[in-house]
Amino acid sequence: MNSPIVQEPASVPAPAGQLLAELARGDPAALERWFRQHESVVYSFAYFRLGRDADLAADATQATFARALERLDEFDPGRAPMVVWLCTLARNVIRRLAAEHRRDVQLDALGHGAGEMLQASLNQLDCQPLPESVVQRQQTRELVAISLAALPRQYQAVLEARYMDGQPLEEIARRRDSTVDGVKSMLRRARQAFRESFLALAGADADES
Repeated sequence: MNSPIVQEPASVPAPAGQLLAELARGDPAALERWFRQHESVVYSFAYFRLGRDADLAADATQATFARALERLDEFDPGRAPMVVWLCTLARNVIRRLAAEHRRDVQLDALGHGAGEMLQASLNQLDCQPLPESVVQRQQTRELVAISLAALPRQYQAVLEARYMDGQPLEEIARRRDSTVDGVKSMLRRARQAFRESFLALAGADADES
């Protein structure tokens, strides 16, 4: 594990209830799928907060998954995606490792003064995508990638089509065999899910807009 790049999962994940049951039973195949699906995201989350120390980030990743297995009954898929829950657990693991190794740790990935700017940008998602000043910041670029990776695939697809590819609503609707109103509704849900995931990962409060 030597790269902080967030990678696309290689396979479609099992439904949350099925996966949790398999993990609780200690099913080896399920454990392997679960780890491989989320390891690069958790690793990236730790890597940038532990001074880009690859060894400490790998230790944090392993310890986070071990802690998650012990606390599986606390995970509620209705409240947050699995990756957000894992990164929430990782925060305490990162604090512990940083203290043990006497390292400075940056748990507020937004940095001083960036939180207000980002909050204002996220509140404008209904009207515009995240501005380049946010997306290109080193502190937030990683979180944008992680937040997108945490979303259901259909949400990723409509956000990328609209805000990255610049497709008009009519074209997205045609490609998805839907209606413009249907696409608008999905975009609204996708933006909200992205916003909540982003702010959860950043350590900020996702207040209702």
